Amino acid sequence: MKINQIKAGSLLSYLSLILGTVVSLVYTPIMIERLGQSEYGVYSIVLPMVSYLNLFSFGLGSAYTRYYTRYKEANDRFSMAKLNGMFMIIYTIIGFVVLAVGCTIAANPRLAFGEKLTDSEIELAVRLMYIMTVTAALSFPLSVFESNTMVNERYVFLKALGFVKSVINPLLIIPLLMIGLRSEAIAYMSLAFTLFSGILNIWYCFKKLDIRFYFKKFDFKLLFSMFRFTGWVFLGIVVDQLNWSVDKILLAWMRGSEHVAIYNVASQLNIYYMSMATTFSGILTPKVHQMVANKVSNKEISDLFIRVGRFQFIILTMILFGFVAVGYPFVLCWAGQANANAFVIALLLFVPTILPSIQNLGIEIQRAKNMHHFRSMVYVLVAVLNIIISIPLCHFFGEIGVAVGTAIPVFIGNGLLMNWYYHKYIGLDIPRFWRRIMAILPSLVIPAIVSIVIGIFVPVQGYLGIVLFGAIYLVIFIISVWLLGLTNREKEIVSTPVKKVLYKVLSKILKV
Repeated sequence: MKINQIKAGSLLSYLSLILGTVVSLVYTPIMIERLGQSEYGVYSIVLPMVSYLNLFSFGLGSAYTRYYTRYKEANDRFSMAKLNGMFMIIYTIIGFVVLAVGCTIAANPRLAFGEKLTDSEIELAVRLMYIMTVTAALSFPLSVFESNTMVNERYVFLKALGFVKSVINPLLIIPLLMIGLRSEAIAYMSLAFTLFSGILNIWYCFKKLDIRFYFKKFDFKLLFSMFRFTGWVFLGIVVDQLNWSVDKILLAWMRGSEHVAIYNVASQLNIYYMSMATTFSGILTPKVHQMVANKVSNKEISDLFIRVGRFQFIILTMILFGFVAVGYPFVLCWAGQANANAFVIALLLFVPTILPSIQNLGIEIQRAKNMHHFRSMVYVLVAVLNIIISIPLCHFFGEIGVAVGTAIPVFIGNGLLMNWYYHKYIGLDIPRFWRRIMAILPSLVIPAIVSIVIGIFVPVQGYLGIVLFGAIYLVIFIISVWLLGLTNREKEIVSTPVKKVLYKVLSKILKV
C-alpha cells in the first residue's frame, strides 16, 4: 500500500507541478497585462509580508511529523489522538494571533511598505493585506488535517487535492481577470480554495483515516519537548523566509513597485525551479523519519540521499541548460519587454540553488535525528550576509544587485558549510554523494554546448521557436544522459513505469 502510494503520489506530484506550471505560465502574463506593472508590484510586495505571518507556526509541523510517526510505529492510538488535540488547540490560538498581527500591519501600512509607494498603491496593499490575513489565519487549524493525511502517507488524495489547487485555481482566476476583476479577486479566490481544500481534508481524515482528537489533560511536558525540537526548526524557517523575500522588501523601500514586479517574475521562475526538486523529496519525509526511528544504518540513509540527489541533479541541470537556451526569448514573450531583466535575475538565482536543492532530503534527515541546530545557525549567517551585501547592491544595481546579494551567501552557507556538517556530524557519505554526482557530468557536456549555442547564436522568435529549439535541446539532453549518465538500475526505474503505461494504452487501442 505504501509503495503504491509513494509511486502514485510522486507521479501526481510531478503531473500537478507540470500542469500547474503550464497554467501559471499562461496565467502570469495575463495577470501582469491586466493589472499593470504597478498593481502587480503591489501584489508582489504584499505576498512576502503575508508569508511572514506563516512563521507563527514556529516550525511545529516538523514536530507533528516526528512525534506522530513515532506513536504510529508504536501503535499508540491514544497518544496520536492527544497529539491531534494539542495541535488543533495550538493552531487555533495561532490563527487568532495571525489575524491580530495581520490587521495591525494593515492598519499601519507605511511602516510595513515604506514611502516609495503612492497613496493609491498603499490603499490597495491594505485591502489585500486584510483578505490574505484571513486566509493565513484559517490555514493554521485546517493544516492539522492536511498534516495528518501526509503523515499517514495518503499521497494520492493529498496530491490530487494539490493538483486541484495548483491547476484549477489559476484557471478560474483567468476569466475573472479577463472580465476586468483585479488583484482583490485573486486574493478572494485564494481564500475560497483554502476553505474548499480544508473542508475536503476534514472529510477525508474523518471518513477514511478515522482521525481522533483528545482535548483533555493538555500535555505541557510534551509541548515543551516539541518546542525544544522546533525552536531551531523555527529559526531556520524564519531566516530562510527572510532570505528569499528580503530582496522584494528592499526593492519596495529603495526602488518602488515596478522594480519589485520585475524581480517577482524572476522569483516566480525560481520557485518553479526549486519545486522540481522539493516535490519528490517531500514525499519521502515520513519514510526518512521511519528509517531514523527504526535505527537504520547511515549507509542506507546515505544510499537514499544519493539516489534522490542524482535524480534531482539531472532534473535541475536539464531545466537550467534549457533556460540558458531559450529563457531570454521566453521571458520576453511571457512577461514582456518591461521585465526583460528577469532572465538574468533568474539565472543568478538558479545557479546557487542547485547545490542545496539536490540535498534538500538532508533537511528531513537532520530533523529526524534532532540535529538541525547547525543548519539554523548557518541560515542566520546566510540571511545576515544577504542583507549586508544586498543593501548597497540594491542602491547601485537595483533588482540585479539584490539577486547577486542573495546568490553569494546561499552558495556559501546552504551549499559549502552544510556539506561539511552533513559529512562530519550527520553521518552522510558526502564524498560518495559528490562522486556519484560527478559521474553525471560527462553526459552534460554536449547538452551544455548545445544550450549555449542556441542561446547566443540562434535568433529564437515567438513561442513556436521556443518550443522548437527547446525540444531539440531536450531530445539531445535525454539521449546524452540516457547513454552516458544513468546507471542500468536508474534506466530500469525510469523505463519500467513508461513501459507499463505504454502497454496499457496500446492494449486499450487494440481492443477498440
